[in-house]
Order: sequence, then C-alpha cells, then structure tokens
Amino acid sequence: MSDFEDIRPYHDHEVSGALEQLAVDPELIDFLSGWLAPRTYRIFPGLLRSGLSWYLKRSIRGVNDIAGFQNVVAAYALKLVREGTTEFSYEGFDRLVPGKAYLFISNHRDIAGDSMLLDYALYLNDLHTVRIAIGDNLVQREFATSLMRLNKGFFIKRSAGGPRKAYAALLQSSQYIKHSIETGNSIWIAQSEGRSKDGLDVTDPAIIKMFVLADRKKPLAEAIRDLNIVPLSISYEFDPCDVLKATEVGRIAKEGGYEKPPGEDLLSLVRGLSGKKGRVILRLGEELNGDFETPEEVAAEVDRQIIGNLELFPVNHWALAKLQGEGETVVSKQDALELTQRLKTCPPEYRSFWLQMYANPVLNRARILGEASVEDTD
Repeated sequence: MSDFEDIRPYHDHEVSGALEQLAVDPELIDFLSGWLAPRTYRIFPGLLRSGLSWYLKRSIRGVNDIAGFQNVVAAYALKLVREGTTEFSYEGFDRLVPGKAYLFISNHRDIAGDSMLLDYALYLNDLHTVRIAIGDNLVQREFATSLMRLNKGFFIKRSAGGPRKAYAALLQSSQYIKHSIETGNSIWIAQSEGRSKDGLDVTDPAIIKMFVLADRKKPLAEAIRDLNIVPLSISYEFDPCDVLKATEVGRIAKEGGYEKPPGEDLLSLVRGLSGKKGRVILRLGEELNGDFETPEEVAAEVDRQIIGNLELFPVNHWALAKLQGEGETVVSKQDALELTQRLKTCPPEYRSFWLQMYANPVLNRARILGEASVEDTD
C-alpha cells in the first residue's frame, strides 16, 4: 500500500486522531456554524462555536474505526433522505454477490450525494460501502480532505502537471482501483470528470482507458471483466443545485468562461446533500462481460445502460415541451404551475439553460436508445 499513501482513505488506526482534530478545527466549526445557524452565528459566534465543538466531540465519542464513522454517517444519510426526498428507491441490488467487490460507474449529478445514496442503498442491503473516487481539484480545505478520507474517499490527481506526471497519476489511480477490487473493496467513480451540469450523461472513454492501465498487457475485454464493472443510474426528480448549474453553464455560453467564487464547491456540496430532490431512484445495470475491443465500445455500453435505466420525470418532459414551444400539455395544470414557479427561481437570462438541463435527459435517451424513447413517459 506504500504506493498509494498520498491518495488513499484513512486506515482504522488513524480515525480517532482525525476525528479529534476535526472536532476542534476552526475552519470546520466556522463553516458548520454559518450553515446551520447563520443568524445566531452573526450575533453569538463564540457561543455557537463552543456549543458546536462540544456537540461534535460528543457525537464521535467511541468512534475509532471507519465502520464506526460510517455508522454515524448512516444516521445523517437517513435524515437527509427523509427530509430531502419524497421517495427513495433502489433496484438491482439483490443481484450483487455479498463479499464480491464491484466497480460502480455512474452518472454524476451531485458532488457528494451520488456516492452517499449508493452507500446508503448498500448499507440498507447489508453490503459493504464503497471507496469513493474524488478529484483532487475538489480538495479546497483541510477539513474537507479529512472528511472525505474518513468516508473511504481516495483521490484522483487531476492537477498533476506535465505529460509524465499526468500519466503517473493515472497509472497510480488505475493500480489503486485494481488493488481495491482484488482485496474485496468496491469502488464508486463518475462516468466522466466533473458533474453533468447540462443534464447530458456521457461516459468519457478516457475513464475506461484509465481503468485498464494497470493491466495494459491483457486483452481489453479480460481487463474489463476482472474489474467487475456495474453501471449505476441515479435519477433525481429535482436538482437542488439547478440554478447554480444553469448560471454557470449560461455564463460560459454567454461570456466564454466562468470563474467559481471561493467556496462555491462547498456550497454546492451542502445544497446538494440537504436540498429538496423529490423522487430519487437508483438502478443498477448488468455487470460488463462483453467482448469489448476498444474503450469507446465499453463507454458506449455504459452509456446504454445508464441512460436506459434513468427515470424520466414530468419535469423532464415539461422542460422539453417548453423549449419546443408546445405548451403545458405534457403535465397537469397543477404540475405546470408548480414547475413554472420553480423555473422563476432562476434568473431570467439563464432560464433557457435551466430548461435545457432538465430536457437533455429526454433528448439523450432518444440519441442513445432511439427516437421512440422520446415518447416514453415512464
């Protein structure tokens, strides 16, 4: 494991020390105080900091390994699911073999929510949680790094400079994923770098190429089979970060670029976890066992399964109808009124991008699976 020291999650013996540091970390305390009780924090910052630090110390008492920490996380996950969704369901988990490690590759809509919901579904099915692939570009604060490593997060180096360093970083990631699968540790990774901010879920063949770097002397199909790859579709009825995403995509389209203000990724992470999502559905596809000859073929099969298993909600069909000028006929009058009110929370200049984000899953399904899929209202 010495080759993975700079990217791996914490080991059990490191948990107690990391938690003790987090419970008194001033950045974490300030961040949580401002998020949980902004008004009180403005008036009585010292009192709130002290109370929150005491609460954190009490919450982690007796937690001395990763499993113990994830039991604490599971209680918060249950709260987030109950308060943030009107329905949470998962399908295909009964096909997983207990004790077998899988490489779950999924669409990516939410910074932390995607992997959290997979972990929660695995937890409910008495299956081991996953190691979570995280781009090192998201690591902006030390407390965030510690929290990710406590939750079995490992880092993909995306900021390595120069071709040699970039290749070495990809090879290290590939070797760590291979090592994890061989030692019985499942992995979650997104189908492409970064979230899908425009609603188009597309697998990057570069991800597939990275997977097999550690076994580059093997035939591609064999290397893919050895990784036990299972596509995962995560469907959110509503995206709590939809306005943030539409604004970013819109500014890039209109201005040629977008520079995130400090802390925006953390804001998106918190909003994504705690915001209202409506119905949420997870569907596992079939393990990849085909006679693949190219990474592009593997990516196409992952796309086919992810897109085919995505749930299309009324908002998706309504958004497409709005863009096509076809009125409100695809949903009830009450739904149309509620969706119109939701759309109005987005600045007028970015509303077309908001609509496109919700319409694109319908169009993407038609592109991947055939035109008839546009009429599928699920």
